[in-house]
Amino acid sequence: MDNITHTMAGAVLARAGLDRRGTLPLAAPTLMLAANAPDIDIFVMFMGSYAGLEYRRGWTHGPIALLLLPLVLTGMMLAWDRLVRRRGERGVSLVPATVGATLLIAFIGVISHPALDWLNTYGVRVLMPFSREWFYGDAVFIIDPWLWLLFGGALLRWRRTRRRVQILGGIAAAYIAAMIVASNVAEPIARREAEASGLTGIEEVMYQPEPAQPHRGSLIVATREGYTFGSFRWLARDRVTFLSAPIPRGDWTTNEVREAMTDSRVRHYLSWSRFPFVRTERTPAGTAVFFGDARFADGRASGSLQGIRVPVPPLRPTN
Repeated sequence: MDNITHTMAGAVLARAGLDRRGTLPLAAPTLMLAANAPDIDIFVMFMGSYAGLEYRRGWTHGPIALLLLPLVLTGMMLAWDRLVRRRGERGVSLVPATVGATLLIAFIGVISHPALDWLNTYGVRVLMPFSREWFYGDAVFIIDPWLWLLFGGALLRWRRTRRRVQILGGIAAAYIAAMIVASNVAEPIARREAEASGLTGIEEVMYQPEPAQPHRGSLIVATREGYTFGSFRWLARDRVTFLSAPIPRGDWTTNEVREAMTDSRVRHYLSWSRFPFVRTERTPAGTAVFFGDARFADGRASGSLQGIRVPVPPLRPTN
């Protein structure tokens, strides 16, 4: 999820009771920082946007980091408490932050991050470095305005009460649970409809809610030959519809494609791709090979998510 959602989730956890009604020092800042801590891997973007696709949501979202990050954050918060917070309030006796309580809430905040990241179709590698496998919840769009609204409403200072925070936080949790159930129900329904429409060799079906429209979603049906797109409307009589123009996976065995795959950016992109496809483009300016991912083939993505186009020099004839 986006970092606004992560931050608000940490704040809601604090206000809902993890700050022990204000008696646990630094609970809110610890939870908000912890909820964003795994995204420290943002620095890999300096290696290039395609390297960022491969290396983000990996090591810092895996089990080793989930153990180390709370320890590091706890040390930082205790140092801040001792050197800044309590020293800056002369003549005032402040309750010191304790190791156990701070470590516990730091751990809860850090764990919340990959849990939220798992919800969308972008994916997260929660077993890194032991496994490079991506995991996808296919349940919540990566930026969900309904979660913003619920979390924001819980955190507004106007007549804020702990009970209201707990109620709205509970509604947010119920919304997330409902979206997970909806995705798990929609995907087998879409598979059956795809098979009834004549699609064969189905390998995977992906359902993703439309932005701000939890009552409908988009579909990708992956077959051995390519990717068929569709829509799922929960409130319509005909819930599932498919488009007539699938994207072929392409020919990955040509010399041009093999040449283009020696580009490190392509390797980075493909290690992240879930539904990869390739096409060779020949124009008067020359030959290029385009690598894309069907999740972002609708034109709404930007930057490296759109894919990568690699010019290929003319191949030398063989004797």
